[in-house]
Amino acid sequence: MDPADGDDHTDGSGKGEQSSPAPADVDAAANVEDRLVDAGATSLTPTEYQRLKDLVNGDRLEQIKGHSRRYLVAGAGGDGEAADRRGLVCGRLDDRRDPPAVAVRLEDFGLTREEMALWARLFDVLCGMATHVVAVLEDFDGGYVWELGLLYAPSYRAKAWVLQRVYDDDRTQREHYENGMAAAHLEHLSRERVFTWATVSDLRAAVDEIP
Repeated sequence: MDPADGDDHTDGSGKGEQSSPAPADVDAAANVEDRLVDAGATSLTPTEYQRLKDLVNGDRLEQIKGHSRRYLVAGAGGDGEAADRRGLVCGRLDDRRDPPAVAVRLEDFGLTREEMALWARLFDVLCGMATHVVAVLEDFDGGYVWELGLLYAPSYRAKAWVLQRVYDDDRTQREHYENGMAAAHLEHLSRERVFTWATVSDLRAAVDEIP
């Protein structure tokens, strides 16, 4: 599937945009030090801790703080069609203008593979700053499954939304979602926050259901 086929990005003002209010906003600029402590950053080396502080206080996060809706989009990274579809979701949310919105992915902040100790901490900080955390799921096999454990933590569950791919037959569906822990996390989320899709066209429509 090619996410470039079909509709262009819209302002995302679909049904969900009109029917559901955004979660109560937070002061994204406040208590950065507390956020880092809550994310376990004090267990890092001084160099790693400074790197994380620089990211949290950098220009990109300053831009994010200026928006009333802040979407963090989790899911498959790297190259490939799944990553492209997640990029489509991120772009579609970022295009929203009423109210102005910004959408980001963890990898947008330039962490390298050599900085793996920082990935989970930064993701946790970004979850705290986001008004909506959107997971694009096509399976439970990717390296991003650890993100789901944080996403379904009680402190973030109220802002979590899922776009879950479904497959044509039960066997294929089971093969892609054979992970008991991840499945249990998904069950903790209200089904009203889980939108299913099978095609790119379905995915575009599902994005528009997210407030």
